[in-house]
Amino acid sequence: MDLLTPKMVYVVSDGTGQSAITVMRASMVQFNSATTNLRIFSRIDSEEKVRGVLDQAAEDGAFVAFTIAKKHTRELVHQICHHKALMHHDILGPPLEKLSVYLGSTPREDANLLRKVDDKYFKRIEAIEFTMKYDDGQDAGKAAEADIIILGPSRTSKTPTSFFLAQQGYKVVNIPLVPEVPLPNDIYDVDQSKIVCLVMDPEVLQKVRDARLKHYRTRSNYSELKRIFDEMEMVHALIKKNRQWRKIDTTNKSVEETAREIISMMFGQAQSF
Repeated sequence: MDLLTPKMVYVVSDGTGQSAITVMRASMVQFNSATTNLRIFSRIDSEEKVRGVLDQAAEDGAFVAFTIAKKHTRELVHQICHHKALMHHDILGPPLEKLSVYLGSTPREDANLLRKVDDKYFKRIEAIEFTMKYDDGQDAGKAAEADIIILGPSRTSKTPTSFFLAQQGYKVVNIPLVPEVPLPNDIYDVDQSKIVCLVMDPEVLQKVRDARLKHYRTRSNYSELKRIFDEMEMVHALIKKNRQWRKIDTTNKSVEETAREIISMMFGQAQSF
């Protein structure tokens, strides 16, 4: 194989292969080689599939990296790679064996366990992308697709709370409540139990807004106490009118505390992600 021929790296897994992909990409980026190709073989969970992939790897003269949960399948990969003189690396086997000794127990050898972890990871990514896209009332029409809808006046921690919830796997739409702007009709067409309103002590909120105005060096009635009291009265009037909406006071609370309270209020307890 000459220097211009691309070298092949095979990732073989009885699951999605995501952990092996991450390890190999982190390793390959350390080399100044533009002629290395990564090929992914997922759900390789039978002897027939293993032999088929490794026959192909032998034709390509590939390096084989693998994450396989079942011990007898890992051993088969080792045997075939040795027989075919294929360079290979077992990513999952050594830590499983050492942990087995340390913990005094036998691994479950279930590739689906890691698949569930991968699914949770991708759910988080999807939730973060959704929440960023529909932050600050960008498209109330997507409220029906959200797990949580956050309403509240400016600077009551809607956006940071939304992003924290998204990192836990929840799709969030947040919409500002402004006296001069009516709420989009879409909000009244969704499951009303998804809606939570954030409020804050007016004097505390005034300080938060004053700090923001100083940062932007602008003047407006944005931080006037009367304006803030009017906004809070509007929020409480909306909550009184819409009995299924929930309310959380974010005064002097961290984003994490507010998010936990929302999850507890809506789902009973923090779900595992």
